[in-house]
Amino acid sequence: MGYRPDRRAWSLIDRKFQYGLAFRLFIASALLSLAGLVLVFAPSVYHLGAATDPEILEKAAEEFLLLHKRVWPAVLLCFAGVFIYCIILSRRIAGPICRINAVLEQLLQDKRPGKVTFRKNDWFHPTASLLERLSSKLHGPPREREENGRP
Repeated sequence: MGYRPDRRAWSLIDRKFQYGLAFRLFIASALLSLAGLVLVFAPSVYHLGAATDPEILEKAAEEFLLLHKRVWPAVLLCFAGVFIYCIILSRRIAGPICRINAVLEQLLQDKRPGKVTFRKNDWFHPTASLLERLSSKLHGPPREREENGRP
């Protein structure tokens, strides 16, 4: 049999898991970015607060405004990128977990799930082969099952 392309449409597989993971990663990156922003803006804020000379104060204010103009768009782009990347990455996890759950449901109903396949870029490929081995062990090869009178 030749190569069969994966024709599943792109969508969220487990919205709660995928959005939850993206939200957690977003919060972590926001906190780390906040710490970085404090380091970036701290010298300008210090100079604005401590300067008494109007010339130094004007330069510090210009630097502070320039930082705002350059840093905030980059921060927003990074946050959006992290969120989108997390949704894409979580799909590689949620898809196999959904398939594993379906196979386990079939095994609980004494059905033979057949070949367990994941998409090429999904994670947990070794788990798919373990599930196939478990299914074979529980149900035996198809010929044995027919000879023993089991469907």
